[in-house]
Amino acid sequence: MKENETAKFQRFGSFFILLLLGLGLVLPFLLSLLACLGHGEFRLDAFLTLSVVFMVIVWIFLIMLIGYGNLTALFVKRTAKGIDKLPYNFNSSFKGRGGILYIDVEHGMIGFISAYNPLKIQIFSASRLSKMRTIPSPWTGIRFVFYIDGKKISMPTLLTNKVVSTKSGIGAEAVSKADAFVELLEAAKSRAGRR
Repeated sequence: MKENETAKFQRFGSFFILLLLGLGLVLPFLLSLLACLGHGEFRLDAFLTLSVVFMVIVWIFLIMLIGYGNLTALFVKRTAKGIDKLPYNFNSSFKGRGGILYIDVEHGMIGFISAYNPLKIQIFSASRLSKMRTIPSPWTGIRFVFYIDGKKISMPTLLTNKVVSTKSGIGAEAVSKADAFVELLEAAKSRAGRR
Protein backbone atom coordinates (compact mmCIF):
# COMPACT_ATOMS: atom_id res chain seq x y z
CA MET A 1 0.00 0.00 0.00
CA LYS A 2 1.33 3.41 -0.96
CA GLU A 3 1.66 6.17 1.63
CA ASN A 4 -1.30 8.24 0.35
CA GLU A 5 -3.55 5.24 -0.21
CA THR A 6 -6.73 5.02 1.87
CA ALA A 7 -6.79 1.89 4.01
CA LYS A 8 -10.56 1.48 4.11
CA PHE A 9 -13.16 3.03 1.81
CA GLN A 10 -15.64 5.22 3.68
CA ARG A 11 -18.71 6.19 1.69
CA PHE A 12 -20.23 8.10 4.63
CA GLY A 13 -18.18 10.44 6.78
CA SER A 14 -18.97 11.77 10.24
CA PHE A 15 -19.31 15.31 8.82
CA PHE A 16 -22.18 14.18 6.57
CA ILE A 17 -23.97 12.44 9.44
CA LEU A 18 -23.57 15.49 11.71
CA LEU A 19 -24.80 17.75 8.90
CA LEU A 20 -27.91 15.61 8.44
CA LEU A 21 -28.62 15.49 12.17
CA GLY A 22 -28.04 19.22 12.53
CA LEU A 23 -30.25 20.17 9.62
CA GLY A 24 -32.84 17.44 10.12
CA LEU A 25 -33.28 17.58 13.89
CA VAL A 26 -31.83 20.77 15.37
CA LEU A 27 -33.07 23.17 12.66
CA PRO A 28 -36.77 22.22 12.98
CA PHE A 29 -36.64 22.67 16.76
CA LEU A 30 -34.98 26.09 16.41
CA LEU A 31 -37.55 27.20 13.82
CA SER A 32 -40.37 25.99 16.06
CA LEU A 33 -38.91 27.79 19.06
CA LEU A 34 -38.56 31.03 17.09
CA ALA A 35 -42.12 30.72 15.78
CA CYS A 36 -43.51 30.13 19.29
CA LEU A 37 -41.52 32.95 20.85
CA GLY A 38 -42.53 35.25 17.98
CA HIS A 39 -46.18 34.89 19.04
CA GLY A 40 -45.42 36.11 22.54
CA GLU A 41 -45.95 32.98 24.60
CA PHE A 42 -44.41 29.52 24.60
CA ARG A 43 -46.86 26.62 24.56
CA LEU A 44 -45.47 23.09 24.56
CA ASP A 45 -48.27 21.65 22.42
CA ALA A 46 -47.75 24.31 19.71
CA PHE A 47 -43.98 23.88 19.90
CA LEU A 48 -44.17 20.10 19.41
CA THR A 49 -46.71 20.38 16.57
CA LEU A 50 -44.59 22.97 14.76
CA SER A 51 -41.47 20.87 15.34
CA VAL A 52 -43.05 17.86 13.62
CA VAL A 53 -44.30 19.99 10.73
CA PHE A 54 -40.92 21.69 10.25
CA MET A 55 -39.12 18.35 10.58
CA VAL A 56 -41.21 16.81 7.78
CA ILE A 57 -40.60 19.83 5.54
CA VAL A 58 -36.84 19.91 6.26
CA TRP A 59 -36.45 16.16 5.66
CA ILE A 60 -38.29 16.39 2.34
CA PHE A 61 -35.85 19.08 1.21
CA LEU A 62 -32.86 17.12 2.57
CA ILE A 63 -33.89 13.99 0.69
CA MET A 64 -34.24 15.99 -2.52
CA LEU A 65 -30.83 17.64 -2.00
CA ILE A 66 -29.19 14.30 -1.25
CA GLY A 67 -30.87 12.69 -4.27
CA TYR A 68 -29.56 15.34 -6.63
CA GLY A 69 -26.14 15.47 -4.96
CA ASN A 70 -26.45 19.13 -4.01
CA LEU A 71 -26.33 18.91 -0.21
CA THR A 72 -22.54 18.78 -0.01
CA ALA A 73 -21.61 20.09 -3.47
CA LEU A 74 -19.72 23.11 -2.10
CA PHE A 75 -17.67 20.92 0.23
CA VAL A 76 -16.87 18.44 -2.56
CA LYS A 77 -15.79 21.32 -4.81
CA ARG A 78 -13.53 22.74 -2.10
CA THR A 79 -11.98 19.33 -1.39
CA ALA A 80 -11.41 18.76 -5.12
CA LYS A 81 -9.00 21.71 -5.18
CA GLY A 82 -6.51 19.54 -3.29
CA ILE A 83 -6.33 16.84 -5.97
CA ASP A 84 -3.49 18.62 -7.81
CA LYS A 85 -1.28 18.39 -4.72
CA LEU A 86 -1.27 14.60 -4.86
CA PRO A 87 1.61 12.78 -6.58
CA TYR A 88 -0.59 11.22 -9.27
CA ASN A 89 -1.50 12.09 -12.82
CA PHE A 90 -5.30 12.01 -12.66
CA ASN A 91 -5.87 12.63 -16.36
CA SER A 92 -9.51 11.46 -16.35
CA SER A 93 -12.27 12.53 -14.03
CA PHE A 94 -16.01 12.16 -13.78
CA LYS A 95 -18.30 14.26 -11.63
CA GLY A 96 -21.60 12.65 -10.68
CA ARG A 97 -24.20 13.17 -8.04
CA GLY A 98 -22.46 10.65 -5.77
CA GLY A 99 -19.09 12.40 -5.92
CA ILE A 100 -16.07 12.85 -8.16
CA LEU A 101 -14.01 9.99 -9.57
CA TYR A 102 -10.39 10.52 -10.65
CA ILE A 103 -8.42 7.96 -12.66
CA ASP A 104 -4.65 7.70 -13.12
CA VAL A 105 -4.23 4.87 -15.63
CA GLU A 106 -0.44 5.20 -15.77
CA HIS A 107 0.04 4.53 -12.05
CA GLY A 108 -3.05 2.34 -11.65
CA MET A 109 -4.57 4.65 -9.03
CA ILE A 110 -8.08 5.90 -8.34
CA GLY A 111 -9.15 9.00 -6.42
CA PHE A 112 -12.67 9.46 -5.13
CA ILE A 113 -14.45 12.23 -3.25
CA SER A 114 -17.77 10.90 -2.00
CA ALA A 115 -20.69 13.32 -1.77
CA TYR A 116 -21.39 11.64 1.58
CA ASN A 117 -17.82 12.05 2.82
CA PRO A 118 -17.00 15.38 1.16
CA LEU A 119 -14.03 16.50 3.23
CA LYS A 120 -11.71 13.66 2.21
CA ILE A 121 -9.99 12.62 -1.00
CA GLN A 122 -9.78 8.83 -0.86
CA ILE A 123 -6.99 7.23 -2.88
CA PHE A 124 -6.99 3.56 -3.96
CA SER A 125 -4.92 1.21 -5.99
CA ALA A 126 -7.07 0.19 -8.94
CA SER A 127 -6.32 -3.43 -8.01
CA ARG A 128 -8.95 -2.97 -5.27
CA LEU A 129 -11.68 -2.40 -7.88
CA SER A 130 -14.06 -5.07 -9.11
CA LYS A 131 -17.20 -5.61 -11.20
CA MET A 132 -16.78 -2.59 -13.47
CA ARG A 133 -19.67 -2.45 -15.91
CA THR A 134 -22.10 -0.22 -17.78
CA ILE A 135 -25.78 -0.40 -16.91
CA PRO A 136 -27.75 0.97 -19.89
CA SER A 137 -31.27 1.13 -18.47
CA PRO A 138 -33.83 3.37 -20.15
CA TRP A 139 -35.95 3.12 -16.98
CA THR A 140 -33.51 3.77 -14.13
CA GLY A 141 -30.87 5.80 -15.93
CA ILE A 142 -27.64 5.05 -17.74
CA ARG A 143 -24.61 4.64 -15.49
CA PHE A 144 -21.38 2.83 -14.88
CA VAL A 145 -20.86 0.86 -11.71
CA PHE A 146 -17.80 -0.42 -9.90
CA TYR A 147 -16.94 -1.74 -6.46
CA ILE A 148 -14.19 -0.54 -4.13
CA ASP A 149 -13.39 -3.09 -1.43
CA GLY A 150 -16.76 -4.71 -2.14
CA LYS A 151 -18.76 -1.44 -1.77
CA LYS A 152 -20.77 -0.38 -4.80
CA ILE A 153 -20.27 3.00 -6.45
CA SER A 154 -22.78 4.04 -9.10
CA MET A 155 -21.96 6.97 -11.40
CA PRO A 156 -24.90 8.05 -13.60
CA THR A 157 -24.02 9.41 -17.03
CA LEU A 158 -27.69 10.16 -17.77
CA LEU A 159 -30.45 10.79 -15.28
CA THR A 160 -33.84 11.90 -16.42
CA ASN A 161 -37.46 11.59 -15.43
CA LYS A 162 -38.27 10.44 -18.95
CA VAL A 163 -37.69 7.07 -20.55
CA VAL A 164 -34.71 7.42 -22.88
CA SER A 165 -33.87 4.75 -25.41
CA THR A 166 -30.25 3.66 -25.31
CA LYS A 167 -30.31 3.83 -29.12
CA SER A 168 -31.37 7.49 -29.26
CA GLY A 169 -28.73 10.18 -29.67
CA ILE A 170 -28.61 11.23 -26.00
CA GLY A 171 -28.95 7.63 -24.79
CA ALA A 172 -26.19 6.31 -27.07
CA GLU A 173 -23.91 9.17 -25.96
CA ALA A 174 -24.52 8.36 -22.28
CA VAL A 175 -23.82 4.64 -22.88
CA SER A 176 -20.64 5.52 -24.79
CA LYS A 177 -19.47 7.75 -21.92
CA ALA A 178 -20.17 5.01 -19.36
CA ASP A 179 -18.32 2.45 -21.53
CA ALA A 180 -15.33 4.79 -21.81
CA PHE A 181 -15.04 5.10 -18.03
CA VAL A 182 -15.40 1.35 -17.56
CA GLU A 183 -12.51 0.89 -20.03
CA LEU A 184 -10.41 3.46 -18.12
CA LEU A 185 -11.09 1.68 -14.81
CA GLU A 186 -10.20 -1.69 -16.36
CA ALA A 187 -7.00 -0.23 -17.85
CA ALA A 188 -6.03 1.25 -14.47
CA LYS A 189 -6.72 -2.08 -12.75
CA SER A 190 -4.63 -3.93 -15.35
CA ARG A 191 -1.79 -1.45 -14.85
CA ALA A 192 -2.01 -1.77 -11.05
CA GLY A 193 -1.82 -5.55 -11.37
CA ARG A 194 1.49 -5.27 -13.25
CA ARG A 195 3.13 -3.09 -10.59
